[in-house]
Amino acid sequence: MIQKLEIINNWNLKKLLNELEMGHIKVPKFQRDYIWEKTKVVKLLNSIYHQYPIGSFFFWIAPEHYATFIRENVYLNIKPAQKNGSFQFILDGQQRMISLYVSLRGKNYAGTDYSTICFNPQKKEFRIPRGLREKYNIPAWKLFDNKAYGEVYSELITGTTSRSGQLAETWRECQEIFSNYPVSIVKTSNEELDDVVEIFERINEGGKHLTVFDLIHATTWSEQFDLKERIAEFNNPERVKRYGQFSNKVFTLSLTMNIFDDARTLYQLRLAPNQCEHIWPRTKSALLATLDFFKQMRLTGDLTAYHNFIPIIQYYFFRSGLKEVKEEHQKVIEKWFWDAKFSKRYATSVYTRMKEDGNWILDMLGEKHE
Repeated sequence: MIQKLEIINNWNLKKLLNELEMGHIKVPKFQRDYIWEKTKVVKLLNSIYHQYPIGSFFFWIAPEHYATFIRENVYLNIKPAQKNGSFQFILDGQQRMISLYVSLRGKNYAGTDYSTICFNPQKKEFRIPRGLREKYNIPAWKLFDNKAYGEVYSELITGTTSRSGQLAETWRECQEIFSNYPVSIVKTSNEELDDVVEIFERINEGGKHLTVFDLIHATTWSEQFDLKERIAEFNNPERVKRYGQFSNKVFTLSLTMNIFDDARTLYQLRLAPNQCEHIWPRTKSALLATLDFFKQMRLTGDLTAYHNFIPIIQYYFFRSGLKEVKEEHQKVIEKWFWDAKFSKRYATSVYTRMKEDGNWILDMLGEKHE
C-alpha cells in the first residue's frame, strides 16, 4: 500500500513564511478569502510568543494539471507558481498562515494595514497601539527584517533608562522565539481531487468554513440564476414533508451529470451559470419524474437515504426526455436500484460508480458514451 500521508516536524515559522513568499505554497480556489481581523491576528502572535501550540498546517501535493485551481493573491505580492511540476496547496491553516505573513511582513491586505500590529517589550505582548504616547510599540514586521531588527536592538540597548538592557533582551528573545517556533506540517499526496475535497470537508466540518457547495454556488451564480434559490424552491415545505429535504449534493450532482455525463468534483467545479440556467427546467422535470418513479416503487416516505441514487435515475429522465420509465426498462432499473442498495454500491468511490452507472443508462437508451 502506498503511503499518501506524511507528517513533517522540521519546519519552523520562518521557513513557513519563506515557502509562501517564494510561491511554493498556494491557496486552492475552493478555499474562502482571508477574513481575520487584526485583534484575532494579535491573539495568534501572542500565542506563539508564549509558545502555545497553534495547530498543524495541512498541505496537498497536487499534480501539475491542477494548476488551474491556484488562486493567486494580489495582496500578498508573492512569487507566482512555476507552471511545471507539482503544486503545494494549503487545505487547512490558510487563515493562520496568511495572518502570520501579513503581520510579520507588514502587509496591507484588502484595505487593512497589518503593519500597525506591534510588539511591546515593556509589556511583553503584541498589541494594536491605541495612541502615539504609548512607548516601545515596535512594528512586528521588524522581527524578521534583519536591518530593522538590528536598528531596534541597538536603539533599545543604548537607551538612557535603567531598563534599556532588559528591553533589548526581551526584543532579542522575541525574535528568537519566532524564528525557531516549530511548525507541524501534514502533507497528503492523493492525486484525485475527489479524495482531497473529501479531506477538506472532513477537516472543516463543524466549523464555519467554506464548503465545496459554497464554491459551486458562487461560481454558478448570476443575476438570472441562483442555485440556492432554485434548491429552496424545489424543497418547498409540502415536498419536504412528504419526501424529506433533498440535499444540496443531489442538485449539484444532477446538474453535473446532465451537463458533463460525469459527477466527479473536477466537473462540479466547472459548472457555469449559463449552463445551469439552460438545463435547470429539464433537470427539475427529471427530478420530479424521479419522485413519481419512487412512488410507483412504493417508496413514498423519507427519501433522504437514497440521495446517491436520485442523480442516476433523474439522469435517465433527463437524457430520454420521458416523464415515465419505458415499460421494458422498468424492471431493469428497479433491479439496479435494489442491487445497489443492498450491496452498498455507493459506500465508496461514489463518483466513479456514478460515471459507470451513467454509462449504463446511456447504453439502455441506445446512446453513445466515452
